[in-house]
Amino acid sequence: MSRRRAIRAAGLGAALLVPALLGAAALVARSGAPGGAAPSGGTRDQPAPSAGDARDPAAPAAPPPPLEVEFAGCGAVLAGPACALPDDRAIRLWIKAPEGARVAVEAGATPIPLDGAPIQGGLLVRVPVPDGAAAVSVTAEQNGARAVVRLPLLPPLAAPALAQAEALRRQGRLDEAASALGGLASGQDPTVKALAIGKLARVDLARGRIPEAIARFEASIRAHRAAGRLSDEFLDRFALAYTLLYNGRRFAEARAALDPLAPLEASHPEGRALKPYYAALLSFESGDLRAALRQLDASAAAAERLGLRDHRRHILQKRAEGLQLLGRPLEAQALLREVEASLPAGSPPCEQAALQNNLGWGALQVAWASASPGEPLAAAEAALEAALALYGGPCPRPAERANALTNLALAKLAAGQTARARALLGEARRTDASPDPGVAMYWLDIEGRLALDGGDAAGALRRYDWLARLAEASTLAEGRYRAALGRGQALEALGQPDRALAAYEAAEALRGELSLLAPLGEGRGAFLGRMEEGARRAVDLLLQRDPARALAAARRSRALALAALRWVDRIASLDGEARARWEAALSAYRGERAALDDEGRDDWRLSSGELEAARAARAARGRSIRARFDEALLLVRRGDPAAAPAEAPRLDERELMLAFHPIRDGWAGFAVTRDGVAARRLPAIDPAAPAATLAARLLGPFEAPLRAAGRLRVAAYGELERIDVHALPWDGAPLVARMPVVYGLDLPGGAAPGAGGAGAARGALVVADPQRDLPAARREADAVAAALEGQGRAVERLSGGVATHAAVASALEQPGIALFHYAGHGFFGGIDGWDSGLPLAGGGQLAVSDILALRRAPAQVVLSGCDTARTGAAPGVRGLGLGLAQAFLVAGAGSVIAATRPVDDALAERMMVALVAAGQDDPGAQLREATLAALRATPSSDWASFRALVP
Repeated sequence: MSRRRAIRAAGLGAALLVPALLGAAALVARSGAPGGAAPSGGTRDQPAPSAGDARDPAAPAAPPPPLEVEFAGCGAVLAGPACALPDDRAIRLWIKAPEGARVAVEAGATPIPLDGAPIQGGLLVRVPVPDGAAAVSVTAEQNGARAVVRLPLLPPLAAPALAQAEALRRQGRLDEAASALGGLASGQDPTVKALAIGKLARVDLARGRIPEAIARFEASIRAHRAAGRLSDEFLDRFALAYTLLYNGRRFAEARAALDPLAPLEASHPEGRALKPYYAALLSFESGDLRAALRQLDASAAAAERLGLRDHRRHILQKRAEGLQLLGRPLEAQALLREVEASLPAGSPPCEQAALQNNLGWGALQVAWASASPGEPLAAAEAALEAALALYGGPCPRPAERANALTNLALAKLAAGQTARARALLGEARRTDASPDPGVAMYWLDIEGRLALDGGDAAGALRRYDWLARLAEASTLAEGRYRAALGRGQALEALGQPDRALAAYEAAEALRGELSLLAPLGEGRGAFLGRMEEGARRAVDLLLQRDPARALAAARRSRALALAALRWVDRIASLDGEARARWEAALSAYRGERAALDDEGRDDWRLSSGELEAARAARAARGRSIRARFDEALLLVRRGDPAAAPAEAPRLDERELMLAFHPIRDGWAGFAVTRDGVAARRLPAIDPAAPAATLAARLLGPFEAPLRAAGRLRVAAYGELERIDVHALPWDGAPLVARMPVVYGLDLPGGAAPGAGGAGAARGALVVADPQRDLPAARREADAVAAALEGQGRAVERLSGGVATHAAVASALEQPGIALFHYAGHGFFGGIDGWDSGLPLAGGGQLAVSDILALRRAPAQVVLSGCDTARTGAAPGVRGLGLGLAQAFLVAGAGSVIAATRPVDDALAERMMVALVAAGQDDPGAQLREATLAALRATPSSDWASFRALVP
């Protein structure tokens, strides 16, 4: 049996708890009672009991059942709130009531069947409203008590002239629309007047008249507030915030446009669902990717509840942009294709144009990340040409057209068509005389690259200097990076290597700073890979000039991802307030994680459907808890780049370190001993190549130092992490037969201060088979515990059902525990390994975030389970990958022995028993003895799956 636990892939959306329908009007929500949350919108009453209610006069009255109701689809929402019906007289309700409650919906006196879609523990119901209905009511009854939510209704707005003018605007007939709207804006009807002013603002936007549009939006917002038209105030504030953001990056004013909506959100659920989307736009543009993704998720969940399909398409497109920024262009493009497939026939031309522009930009991102860019470049050009046709016809928007022209210029530049790229850039400049800084950034970058291609390095340097000033003034994080990288290339071309190196180092410092904005679990490794060019060029430039400095640059780049998580040795430098905030965040995380795992104890009582729903809900909460822990890490990381120190790696006598880092073409290889550093340029390396080929590429250039070495430390990088260097052939046998081999993370400072093995600590914690389905793991634990006790160690054992999350987490932090041995299942999950864990009893698990949250870690760790040393290392994912073993090292452990892939239960038992019998202090020597024993006994087994890792 394998020591791997199967896991389900998690989607982007929130977990759905599917309710059951009992009869025509009974809604059972399996999420349990919502705890008395007030209904959203409408009014809530508890009518007096009817005469038919039989109650014991002495018994206390039952409280009304909790009832949540959200509404959407109104033609307009007015203060109260009240719903002005749309033309088709149908609205939507999302209803959530406790299990067993009888739920009924009426439009006027007409009962509405509850035959809607189950969503997020509630039900989304379409309500057709008959003529004469003055309100829609939702009633929930339980235990003789009743709760009612009532939503007053108003007739649709009768304004045919306004509708005709809006049709003209959407057709691109701006002059005719402006003429018609101008007359309506000067009329006497305050509602029509306010709406006409808002539509005139949109005409101004289409004409590029930004100040006039802003002034008109401000006027329409005041008029909507005076008329009590909540939904129209929401829409015009959204439009105003968008205009301020993308026309001058006026962040404070854009936020000020959204802030007054907060007290109105309870009365307008649809507006409340849309508001996080516009907040996410602000976060994206200010560089806070973590907040933007969180806000998009909140908007997506609310949109799903309310059936806002059009808005969901907007969210998916913005989510795709986030994936692009994270270095995940293929996933982004898949989302955009999903949007394209869902776009209804006859959609507004501007919506079609925006989507085609996004598809073109996404295909361009795929091309930049691809070794064969021809096909994605062709797709990018086709989509961008389609967008330009729409922007030049039925959707006349100069700023968006200039954006599409800029994207097409970038595509032509990537295809080597410099003349065409230059012409398109000129057309973009003529189309939009006052571009958004984000567009102007690419104009300067294109001009710089064209100048470099044309041999005008001085001209390129001037443009990148301008870009640096623009990016600094406009808080364009991407622009700052592009400016630093471009300056380095220009300075290299000018024959100024020292200044070029300083520019590349500035780009690399920015990469470390910006990596904080990429949340764990969303692709921090891919994000680092997307911005790796500065490190590649710095290492390449230094390789022959100063190998020691080249190695230092490579080490900083390698450790960037994991060093950001190293909080243990930073706590002492925090001031009192920051330390208190961190400790509060850490305590809150621990409490929530413990509570979450405790909930799984009674899973055995649930039906299969209930079990699936409960696990989905816990998975969603677990992701949320881990995300908050990731944010808490910023408290100890902020202002500290946490790069690897510049001092030479600490090596034992006769120890050799082989380190690798990508350069412009191929790889840099370093052989490091106490005596110095030797560097070599290596060709491109395919990790899937035959072992003999890999040995020739990775080991052959360093034959002399390898023959002199008694121990090898491997510092791999990116996809090279997948190579079992210890198993490569050397002198007719695996390299591990020649010497012990360990894999180093090269973290700053090595093991953290206070790591568990310091001083007299000799205790051991042995956790065995928490899920009680691995007989060999139980035998392994018995043998390991007996051997350790024979060495004079005090052993604490947690086996089977005793090995709960609370018990294991508490035992790990005990001061006397210097060794942790886990024998059981393991699993790798998530883009960054953030969802990996060691399954424990009662449905719990020791997750990566739990390990990182340890206040102290044992000095020695052995993880005898599947995938316990696996990382997400793959093409495009750079730096050091994160997995369970790596998390223990980051938390302060001195060594970890773990498996990089699934392992057989019996093989793991044999190797771990041999490991502890070796009696060695050095983990590399220990594992070498166990590996050679397995190789002799079962040469065909996967003996190479276990590695020894050190900080």
